[in-house]
Amino acid sequence: MTTAAPQRRQNVASAAGLLLGGVPFLLVLINFRSDVLRTAVAPRFASNFFDIQASAFLDGRLSVPNGILGIEGFVIDGQTFMYFPPFPAILRIPIQLVTHEFDGRLTVLSMALAWLVLAVVSTRFTWLVRDCLRPERDVSRTDAIAAAALIGAITGGTVLTFDASLPWVYHEVYLWASALAVGAAYWLLRVALNPTLPSTLWLMGFTLSTALTRTPGGWAMSGTVMALAAWLALRHARGASGARHRPRRRRVGKARIPIAVFAAGAVPLLASVTYNWVKFGHPYLFPLESQVWTQVNEHRRAALEANGGTITGPQFLETTLVNYFRPNGIRFVDYFPYITLPSEPAQSYGGAFLDQTYRTGSVTAFMPLLLLLSVCALVVLLRRSLTPAAAALRWPAVASLLVGGGVLGYGYIAHRYTSDFVPMLVVLGTIGLWHVTTWSLPWPRVVRPAFLVGMVGLTAYSIAAQMATGALAAAHTHRGDELTSFLSLQERLSGGPNSPVSRLVSRSDGLPGSGTADDLHITGDCAALYVHTGDQYEPWNLVEQRDMIVDLMPTFTNYKPGLLRLFQQFGVETREVSLEFDAVAPQARLVVEDRDGNFYSPWFEVARDRPIRVTAHARPEFFETRIRVNDDPQYDLRLPVAEWNRDWYSDLSQLQFRSAIDGGNTDHVRATQSWGPVPAVCGRLSDDHAVSVSRR
Repeated sequence: MTTAAPQRRQNVASAAGLLLGGVPFLLVLINFRSDVLRTAVAPRFASNFFDIQASAFLDGRLSVPNGILGIEGFVIDGQTFMYFPPFPAILRIPIQLVTHEFDGRLTVLSMALAWLVLAVVSTRFTWLVRDCLRPERDVSRTDAIAAAALIGAITGGTVLTFDASLPWVYHEVYLWASALAVGAAYWLLRVALNPTLPSTLWLMGFTLSTALTRTPGGWAMSGTVMALAAWLALRHARGASGARHRPRRRRVGKARIPIAVFAAGAVPLLASVTYNWVKFGHPYLFPLESQVWTQVNEHRRAALEANGGTITGPQFLETTLVNYFRPNGIRFVDYFPYITLPSEPAQSYGGAFLDQTYRTGSVTAFMPLLLLLSVCALVVLLRRSLTPAAAALRWPAVASLLVGGGVLGYGYIAHRYTSDFVPMLVVLGTIGLWHVTTWSLPWPRVVRPAFLVGMVGLTAYSIAAQMATGALAAAHTHRGDELTSFLSLQERLSGGPNSPVSRLVSRSDGLPGSGTADDLHITGDCAALYVHTGDQYEPWNLVEQRDMIVDLMPTFTNYKPGLLRLFQQFGVETREVSLEFDAVAPQARLVVEDRDGNFYSPWFEVARDRPIRVTAHARPEFFETRIRVNDDPQYDLRLPVAEWNRDWYSDLSQLQFRSAIDGGNTDHVRATQSWGPVPAVCGRLSDDHAVSVSRR
């Protein structure tokens, strides 16, 4: 920079871009609340995996306690292993050395740190690429605005903002993998431009961290770094004959640089291979036949059989390319949040037998600006004649393309997997931007402002799309108050009689049947409210359930033992909820009977004219209905609100009052059945639906 003004523009542009992208990202990360310790689901499942692994490391083990990972565990010789590489777990070790109070609740903070890394390295990469393509040119106002829009798109307009909506291991690993891969790409470019030892050490650190976060990205970076080392060695060998007059010490020093660069790629690769080999006996693959999920899920076993014992291979290429890059991979609706993922799970093409498939948005539809700029980058990267600085850009470009290549051969389709393309979009998008700004266009006073408006508009669109889909995903996944709050806001913004939301509502006396994404179903007189997720595995979520109350008044003169039936639950299996009166002393306890046996609460004293209230209260965020006596938690028993059937699809359960509440042996107790208050959201939706139906 030749003056203070261009440097100030660069600083202001960087700050503006980080603010533009950072604020939406952080709002989604904390789910528009203030809880920095929140988890994706209330029981903290999958938000605690890296904490569990960190504790195992401190105990000197790679294996974790059996059963603690649920269906995600890999059982090898009686020991359970986690398939995720260890970098995010290593980050937790310093905290666990001091306290375990925050175990399972550090994911938001970890993801925020990953974003900070991404923000720093992507901003530095943005200006370094500009120096490669536009050397010795001051930063103009156009450059500053374009850079701010680009940085905003990178830090807030990619699928990583959607990932931030669910603080659990599945999304945390992608934030770190993307941030570290972009950091490795930055230092790869630095080394290609000027291979010094400090830069090489930074490159090794980022490549090692990438390899210990996500294997495909780590291998891609390691391979490219080693290829760069070979190229540097070849260049050194070609120049050695013309440099024999130089001092030997200087020649030896330059000769060591390719060796150091090769080590920067080889050491991370060796670390990744060693870690996976010790756990699974293979350089990079997981023994899917040993995963708990494979043991319980017939479709997974069928997918492995159909694909030769794996779920990776070129047979999935057509399916992944179509789903991840189709232009219509998005859905616009006339109700809040207005932008969602496609309404149905991703489809298979070319006869591919997929493992699992979910609603999946496309790179083209959700990140159009970065994709368009990436295409523009190919124009400059494929030129035969480039300046040395511009030619160096090919190294991070190749590495980032390889990072995204792995997921194209994976037979499991999910929206989060588009995160693998983020390093490519960042690297190529940045190159494309600064290449486009070198074009000599006609009518610059018209075209240049239009270009900037388009950039800012597409950045804002991508940010809005990520925030909308993230907010919906957080609500559906967590359930409970978060889902109720989301639907309440949806009803306020888009509801009312004959409104878009009211058209989503159906009602019946029984459980909902088929439906499409965002449908709402009311059972009975707001006995329960359900929302359709669009997912094939868990199609309906319970939103609210009206309390069911049985008031009992002992009227006996002579105490009689027996069993009083209170509720009956229908679902994957039938359960009975009863009150058992003891044969020895005047006391009672709750009993839940199912095919696995009986479950009992502690005994409590029973006396004449002393009322007993049994309340069934749904807690969807914990996937349960709680049965409580006299509002005392020590007597609680629990029923599932939904269960996995034999095919591992979620089936809802319905709780009903027993029509004949007296079991015949306890006629000394008077019972009254009643419903609790109508849940707020269900009540408003029911009223709107009733008015809409009456006007038809």
